[in-house]
Parts: sequence; C-alpha cells; structure tokens
Amino acid sequence: MDHGGTPSIDRPELNRPSLGRLFLAVLLDLIGFGIILPLLPFFASDFGASGFEVGLLVTVYSVIQLVMAPMWGRLSDRIGRRPILIVGLVGSAASYVLFATAGSLSLLFLSRIVGGFGGSTIPVAQAYIADLTPPSKRAGSMGLIGAAFGLGFVIGPALGGILSTISYAAAGFTAAGICLVNAVVAAAALPESRHHARGAAPTPRFDLPAALRQAADSTQIRRVLGVYLFLTMAFSTLQPTLSLLADARFSMQAQQAGYLFALLGLVSVIMQGMLVRRLVPRFGERALLRASTVPFAIGLLLVGLSVTQTGLLWGLVLLGIGYGGAIPSVLGLLSRTADPERQGAALGLGQSVGSSARILGPTVAGGLFDVGVPLPYVVAAGLVVLGLAATAGLSQPHDVPSLS
Repeated sequence: MDHGGTPSIDRPELNRPSLGRLFLAVLLDLIGFGIILPLLPFFASDFGASGFEVGLLVTVYSVIQLVMAPMWGRLSDRIGRRPILIVGLVGSAASYVLFATAGSLSLLFLSRIVGGFGGSTIPVAQAYIADLTPPSKRAGSMGLIGAAFGLGFVIGPALGGILSTISYAAAGFTAAGICLVNAVVAAAALPESRHHARGAAPTPRFDLPAALRQAADSTQIRRVLGVYLFLTMAFSTLQPTLSLLADARFSMQAQQAGYLFALLGLVSVIMQGMLVRRLVPRFGERALLRASTVPFAIGLLLVGLSVTQTGLLWGLVLLGIGYGGAIPSVLGLLSRTADPERQGAALGLGQSVGSSARILGPTVAGGLFDVGVPLPYVVAAGLVVLGLAATAGLSQPHDVPSLS
C-alpha cells in the first residue's frame, strides 16, 4: 500500500478483498447487535418496563450515537478508519457483557449507553467504502454493507431467539464473544483504506454545530438528510414495538419475535445485496429511492393493522423491500454529493441525523404503543409519505462535486 498520501481509491485491485473483509467485520458486528434486538423488550418487561420505557432503552443508545458518530467519522478522516472500527467492536463487546449481567433496569440502560459508544462507527465503515469505490458504484457498495446489516438481522435475531430459551445472559455473552473475535480478526486482517501525507494536520476538536453548518452549504445535502430523517424515524418504530406487538396480538415469545426480525433481515439482504447493485446503475439513486417508499409505507401499515400472522409476515416482506431499496440510495446520494476529502465527516453527519431519528422515533413509538398497538405503524407510514415528498427537490448526481 502507498503511504505517501495517494488514496486507496486509485488502487482498484485492493477494492474487492478490502471490501470483503469490511463486509465480514460489519456482518459479525451486526450479528451481535441482532442477537440482543428482539430480546431487549422482553428483558426490560421482566423489570417492569412500560412500552415508553422500552422506547427509551432504544433512544438512549441513539443519543450517544448522535454525538459520537460524527466525532468518529471526522477522527477517522485524520487517523484512519481501521483503528476506529476496532475500538468500536471492543466497546460493543463491553456493552453485551453488561447486558448479560444486568440485574436491574438501570443496568440495562447502562449497557445501552456503552453500546452507543461502540455502535457509532457505522459512518466510518461507510467512509471506508467511499475510500475504495468509484462514485458511480458507491450506492451499490453501500448496498453491500446494507446486505451485511440484513444478514446480521437474519442470523442475529434467530440466534438470539434460540439462545433466549437458555437465558438472556447466554445471548449477551455470545454477542460479546462474537464482537471480541471480530476485533481480533479486524486487527489482524483488515487493511487501512485511507493514507495521508506526512505532516498532516492534527485532528480538530469536534464541533457539531459547525459541522452542521458545513453540511448546510449544500442544498442537496440538506434535502438528502431530510429524507434520511423521515425514513429512519419510520423504520425505528420497529425496534421497541415489533416484539411487543407480536406478543400482544399473537402471543409470540422471544424466540418467535427473533424469527420476525430474521425475516425482515432476509428480505433486506436480497434487496440491498443483490438488487440495489443492479438497479442503481440503470435507474439512479433518486428513482430507486422514490419507488422504494411505496412498499415501505404499505408494509408498515400491514404490520400495524395485521389481524393474522400471514398479514404480519407480508407486511414485513414489503417493509424489507422498501427499506432495503431506500436507505442505500439515500446514503449513496449523500456520499456522492459530499467532498471526497470529507467523506467521514459527511457520513458521520448522516449517522447523526439517523441517530436523531432513532431518538425521536422509538420514544414516540413506545408511547403510542401504550395508547394503541397499531398507532406507531400508522404514524410511521405517514413519515414515509413525508420522506417521499421531500425527494421532490433532489437531483441525480453524475459527477462528484467539490464543496470546498
């Protein structure tokens, strides 16, 4: 590798193996997260948590991400992607140990706080992709990482459901072990994607308001972030409420709820890992984003209003199609609009917007669930419609502009 300041994007022979190793690292990380996801509402309910408090458990994780994600992104622009990714994996492992040993609702909250620090490095992984991928193929590569998310949500929740029949502690320790092994593998095999000339300036102090003003220099970025906010708020309603809905309406337990998340992940894998990479070159990110909002909204309504398990399953399938097509398209638009030298910062801002959505969405969804089971999903479908309306002003980029 060239350490004299030439970005790795100029070395296409490095792309495939490097992206493959990153895919594995993100996959294993998401498997750990997925193990815990369907169990958290049940575990919290054992401590007497209400739907609103379950929503807060998801929210506190995102509050930490709101601050940490852009900080990690900007820091990775300076010191490299690899060390930040490894630190994040170790932090996630620590959070799962806390989950496994939690004996009270307050300790469960602490585990989510620590997990927020470790789980804030997704924009660093996205910036890693941007380092190695030509702009015209970036949405497809973002879809590859989205497929890692999907696979993580197939394997993780299914494994978590099985482990829940032993104990929640068994699930937590398994997730921690996966993250620790992942950190070791990343340290040994994941190459650095970003190299700088000697004498690079030191990392500046992170300033979120200044970073947001920097993003506001581009009308396109503002619009993309607005769409991302609406869609992520809509999808985040599932995290605190899907397990509770399955229990309240169909008497499902943690194992069956894990399979529901696994189905959603499987559809997302197919969409993001196979179809997005083919559809974006043909139609563009903007067209795919707009088309994906239709099954996204319909799927949410079907899940919320389902009176049979068949209706619930079809709703999850449509939701996976819509979400799987929309999110990599949004991230591809954000990456292609940003200055190539500020990919980490731009995608970190995107993660902060996503974290803001995951602060608002789960909290509101948990409160709405206490009022009526379908309400979170009806409101979420409305948010998707708002997201569709916000795409009206977006343009399809052909070249990567400089915002400097």
